[in-house]
Amino acid sequence: PFSSSYFRMGALEYLEANRTKEMGTQAISIQRYIRGWFIRKESQEGDKKKRKAIATIQKWYMAAQKKIKDIEAEKKAMIERKKRAERERKAREKAEAKAKAAREARLAKEKAEREAREAREKAEEEERERKEREAAKKKKKMEEEAKHTFEKEKEKKIKKYKKEVKTKEKELDDKEKRWEAEITEIEEECDKVEKERDEILEQIAKEEAKLAAIPTLSDKEKKKLEDSAEIIGYLRKENKKLRSQTTQLRKDFDTMQENNKRLLEANAYAGASFEALNEQSKKNNSNNSKLMQNLDKYKKQNQKLKEDLRMRQGYYDAEAQIRVNYQKSMAQIMEMIQDQCDDAQLTEDILVLALECESEAKSELAAAEANNPH
Repeated sequence: PFSSSYFRMGALEYLEANRTKEMGTQAISIQRYIRGWFIRKESQEGDKKKRKAIATIQKWYMAAQKKIKDIEAEKKAMIERKKRAERERKAREKAEAKAKAAREARLAKEKAEREAREAREKAEEEERERKEREAAKKKKKMEEEAKHTFEKEKEKKIKKYKKEVKTKEKELDDKEKRWEAEITEIEEECDKVEKERDEILEQIAKEEAKLAAIPTLSDKEKKKLEDSAEIIGYLRKENKKLRSQTTQLRKDFDTMQENNKRLLEANAYAGASFEALNEQSKKNNSNNSKLMQNLDKYKKQNQKLKEDLRMRQGYYDAEAQIRVNYQKSMAQIMEMIQDQCDDAQLTEDILVLALECESEAKSELAAAEANNPH
């Protein structure tokens, strides 16, 4: 391979000169592009800063313009609200005046109706009182007849009870006499038995003394002695039985006397109580008659008040339902008008009319509640 080149005289210098010239030309082109890029870059950065500044200024300006517009709109809205409030106030005052006039007319009408109703009720009350007086007279007459019949029945029962008490007293007296006679007989029999017992005991004592004097007893005498001891034991048992019977008869006699005394006291107390109950019965009958008259009267008045209350309650419920339906309908109509109507003045006039109607309805409701607080 060739490792070196040979040029003629002057050729190398010519090439070097052209190379330097061409390199200068290329360097100038490169510098031109680079300098243009730097200039464009600086210009773009300046334009960018300007755009940012302009955007900031525009933002501030738009915010200020928006704030100014909002303030002006708020002022206009405030003025409109004041005007609307003034119109609503005037409309409300007008509606209240109309409602007041209507309420006064209604109150006058209700007063006339109430006076007529009171006069009619008074006449009905007088007629009802007249009928009640007649019914009370009839009832009083029937009560007197029933009372007279009751008195007769009561006297008959008193006589019957007195007769029965006398019969019981006679029976008790007969029993007392019979028991006294039996007790006397039993006591006499007891005394007799005791005497016999004493005699037998004396005989036994004598026999025992004889036996004690006799040194020995025969079989016959021992048997006789045993029989005597058995007889003595039997007599002692009979004496004991008679004593217990006598004691029991005395207790029964005392109980019978106590019962007889209680029956007599109860008879006297029953007589006094019966007289007191008779007087109390007369008073209770009189009070009962008065209370029944008042009860019938109050029942009729209560029934009348219930009917009146039922009618008023039905009227009030119907009015309340109508008022609720009216409010719902008006609310729907107002919403429809506000959504679909483009005429602000027409919308405002309709709103004023709605407020007038609502004010009048409230006034009527307040008047109704004032007339019927319950």
